[in-house]
Amino acid sequence: MTEGSRRKAPMAATPTRAGTGDVVVGIDPGTLRLGWAVLEVCGSNITRRASGVLQPPARWERPRRLGALLQGLTALLDEHKPSVVAVETAFVRRDPRAALALGEARGLPIALASARGIEVVEVTPSEVKQRVVGSGRATKGQIQAMIQIQLALPAGLGEDESDALAVALTAAATRTPAAGLLQRTADLARTAALGSGSVAAAPTMTPARAYYAAVLAAARRGGAR
Repeated sequence: MTEGSRRKAPMAATPTRAGTGDVVVGIDPGTLRLGWAVLEVCGSNITRRASGVLQPPARWERPRRLGALLQGLTALLDEHKPSVVAVETAFVRRDPRAALALGEARGLPIALASARGIEVVEVTPSEVKQRVVGSGRATKGQIQAMIQIQLALPAGLGEDESDALAVALTAAATRTPAAGLLQRTADLARTAALGSGSVAAAPTMTPARAYYAAVLAAARRGGAR
């Protein structure tokens, strides 16, 4: 029924280390495709446990799709027992019906988490872009590239899955010791930027700016799509 179900088995092979830190679930809501991601925060380290997409058949009526998404999200929370559920907010101006459907999709994880006493964090798209890339005007491709660098992931993640990882990372970063996270991102950014040979000033940049410059350099080379 879901792309996430097909992906979960190999991704869930990463051992679950209960009690070692916060578990953060990120949700990119939608009634046709709902991206989800599970990150574990331990000290200054953030690692992915699993991620994927819940995708009920598009031919189903919306109530039936919502029921399927509810089942999938319930199973997700049962398996990973998060301490935080982060959900992205969104504004849909062009179509009131699309806005209504998106609101229904957002309500599912919020209600589920609240009913279980799990902390709910809502983040805006601009907050996600600022946290992950260092610019509130970052593109989807830049977000995907930064997620791959930050979490040491292979290329090829879909947009919905990458967005959910970015939402989870935005929430997880606030629960990580600032000095450790900034040093890690700075080191990764400088390595990527200097390795490209196109950002000579990387060592003097802030972590966010160096990170952003590294993504731009990768995009120019065709490495960030």
